[in-house]
Amino acid sequence: MSPTVHQAFLDTAARHGARPFLCILPETAGIYGIGAGELTYAQAASAIETLRAAYARAGYGHGHRAGLLLENRPAFFLHWFALNALGVSVVPINPDLRAAELEYLTGHSEIALAVALPERHADLLSAAERAGRPLRVMGP
Repeated sequence: MSPTVHQAFLDTAARHGARPFLCILPETAGIYGIGAGELTYAQAASAIETLRAAYARAGYGHGHRAGLLLENRPAFFLHWFALNALGVSVVPINPDLRAAELEYLTGHSEIALAVALPERHADLLSAAERAGRPLRVMGP
């Protein structure tokens, strides 16, 4: 059994790299403004490693918590695996949360970083300020 979800993903990618990991339908791609098509395990593993290395360089690792406000986009999974590889606990953030709910979440989840869609950065920073919590926010 793999010790982490990230390692389980890597094991699968090593065996089935050319197979599809995610399929982005044209309708979904149009809504999110991203490319349609399949993302293979090998392509995803490469993107995840790039993100993992960037998070490691920034000092994130075991004991940190990061929020992901990325809706149901492929980027959610890539960031989740990258953070998991470093032992970072991931807090999925519902995109429908209102200001008071975001304040509660930032105040109680102890996230130090939020990876969010640019149009939600101000909401998250405002919620963290009201909760009295420091928070770094970055885009996907």
